[in-house]
Amino acid sequence: MSLWLTRIGKKNQKAKAFNQLHSFKEHQLSTQFSWGYETAMDDIKKCPDQDIETFFYRHLFTELSFNGFDAKLNRTTQNDITPVIQTLDEFWALKKLRYLCEARNRQKVLGISYDDSQIPALLKILEPYTNEKYPYVYLFVNIYRMMEETVYEESNLYYQFIKQYIATQNFISPPPSVLESIIYAINNTLKWYNKGHVDAGNEYLWWMEWQMKYDLFLENSMVMPAIFRNVVSVAVVVQKNPDWIDHIIKKYGPCLPQEHYETHIAFARGLYHYSLKSYKEAIRFFLLAEAKEEVIFSAMIRRWQWMSLYECDPYDTDTLLNHLLSFERYLLRNKKEIQHLTKVFNQFIAYATKLVKTNSADADVIHHELMGEEHFPGFIWLTEQLAQKHKTVQRSMRPHSVS
Repeated sequence: MSLWLTRIGKKNQKAKAFNQLHSFKEHQLSTQFSWGYETAMDDIKKCPDQDIETFFYRHLFTELSFNGFDAKLNRTTQNDITPVIQTLDEFWALKKLRYLCEARNRQKVLGISYDDSQIPALLKILEPYTNEKYPYVYLFVNIYRMMEETVYEESNLYYQFIKQYIATQNFISPPPSVLESIIYAINNTLKWYNKGHVDAGNEYLWWMEWQMKYDLFLENSMVMPAIFRNVVSVAVVVQKNPDWIDHIIKKYGPCLPQEHYETHIAFARGLYHYSLKSYKEAIRFFLLAEAKEEVIFSAMIRRWQWMSLYECDPYDTDTLLNHLLSFERYLLRNKKEIQHLTKVFNQFIAYATKLVKTNSADADVIHHELMGEEHFPGFIWLTEQLAQKHKTVQRSMRPHSVS
């Protein structure tokens, strides 16, 4: 360990302090060690992030203070090594919690199982540090609690602790603790947005704007295509100002990888015109975007295109049903590539078909049936259209006044 610390000592003040204290110990310079130890521990307390490295060196310094010639001279009942054990427990608790947050995330995304039986013990150890004076601990304790909740309102409670802490800091450059934690906060907003909580979509866009503010939105001056289309499509669903959408397309569209530029710009422009209710123009752009992309993205485009067609003319039954039939055949042709998402796209097709075929009087029945389903892309739009269709028949059934 000493050799490893020596290699990185020039870049790491904590490592340099440890090497110096270790040298004082070896040469039995107890006075110099005492001064150096007090300085090192004071510096540890002043570390702004209070991250895993900080807890690690706090343990090493404490351990070193109980080793050496002087410590051997003082083997009395007063020479209790509890601080060594305690700082070791705290370091490992924080490090293990950090890995368990990632394990929990991978379980959600990839279905990889993990053992979380130690979590209560870890949280108990870290309890004295679960406050804003210890940002790394505070953030990751709340991240784990946020991820383990299965009810949106409960998860959102811990999410708000994370967001409020970060939102109230005036960073020149966000520290590592924040950069590590925002990944989980962003994933959490997307998870609940995909389950039908529109306000989580607004939270997702808040993080995107936060990243833009600190020049973190781009990676190597490029924007990931999936992130670009997520931002624009979420903005449309949550009814963000079309001018904001237009600004995002103009500023970050040129940062797309060249091979994805044409299709993603066309898709984004289609969404922009959809937000303006310029549905014919939206359809034109969606047709341009549909051609040369991956299957899942192409299926997304087809869904938006069909919604635009319906908004243009909900009574053009033949055209609408033909497009749905074509959509269904597309999914069948590409079922291997689209795999688990086939179900959600087919759900949209099924209810879109019912929307077209049902009369206004039966729209409420279909609406009630839809509300019993789990959320899927297009769910909110379908509920709005069915509700609107039902209102139409209610208005027609009102008694007319006699003049």
